[in-house]
Amino acid sequence: MPENKEVPANLEVIDAEVHAANQLAVLHREGDARVRAVAQQLGYQLPADCTDPDLIQRDIAANMRRSVEACLEVGRGLVALKEVCAHEEFINRLDVLGINYGVAQKFIQTAVKFSTSRTALNAAGGQSKLFEMLVLDDEQIEELELTGQTGELALDDVARMSIKELRAAVRKERKEKERH
Repeated sequence: MPENKEVPANLEVIDAEVHAANQLAVLHREGDARVRAVAQQLGYQLPADCTDPDLIQRDIAANMRRSVEACLEVGRGLVALKEVCAHEEFINRLDVLGINYGVAQKFIQTAVKFSTSRTALNAAGGQSKLFEMLVLDDEQIEELELTGQTGELALDDVARMSIKELRAAVRKERKEKERH
């Protein structure tokens, strides 16, 4: 008769693993509840009513793209409003809208400069980066659009950079352009 090679179950190990799995499930549910509470408190609609970080990240990216488009629309509207109004009336309408004149100028500059540059807009991803890129001249924006790079500044880098890094890189590019 063959020898029995079955290993007896270690009930203590099994109990410990079941307990650990239960604790992990409880922690996951508590984390999920915490995320939902924060989202609800802020009025944020979780994408697909889910706390999956990948879905939330995609939702943020989509909102950032929409904010860039909204900046352009505001700028285009301000250009039209400025065109139809006398200077004083334009200023009064900005006051009614609650827009500071300097901010209005940035929106206008952005709309004029980036109205045809889809690639640069996509790389910027958000309003703050877009405003940082305003110091580039039209030739540099066109070069970015056509080749994906102007000097040492590449569109791939723009997408990955923080706003502070982009600010430094754009200023460096601008100074380099002025030296030549």
